[in-house]
Amino acid sequence: MDLEASPGHPYQQVAAKIASKIAGGDLRPGERLAPVRQLAAEYGTTNATVQRSLAVLVEEGWITRIPNVGVYVRNPDATAPPVTTADVMKALDDLGSAVADLRQRVERLEGGGAAPVDQQPR
Repeated sequence: MDLEASPGHPYQQVAAKIASKIAGGDLRPGERLAPVRQLAAEYGTTNATVQRSLAVLVEEGWITRIPNVGVYVRNPDATAPPVTTADVMKALDDLGSAVADLRQRVERLEGGGAAPVDQQPR
């Protein structure tokens, strides 16, 4: 596999390839992933890159690590798809937009001539 030809960081590319195998059914729930060294050789990258890829996949809910045992494809929750980094980034963007909107509203209210609450006569 040529990671240089794909956009994004190598760890993101490896994570995407493994997630694609899981989503496509090539790797099934409960199946153990190959050791890190073998995955590094398969994807033509370093052990550190594979480790980072696996960390991303754990965060996104695709796999689970069992210390001193191995890395396994996670059994998906039938009621909720795994939360991905893209989902989190979209939620953060939405929150940022909401905060910006609220900030503009507050600025309009404060600029409308009314004294702030703590400066109004009692």
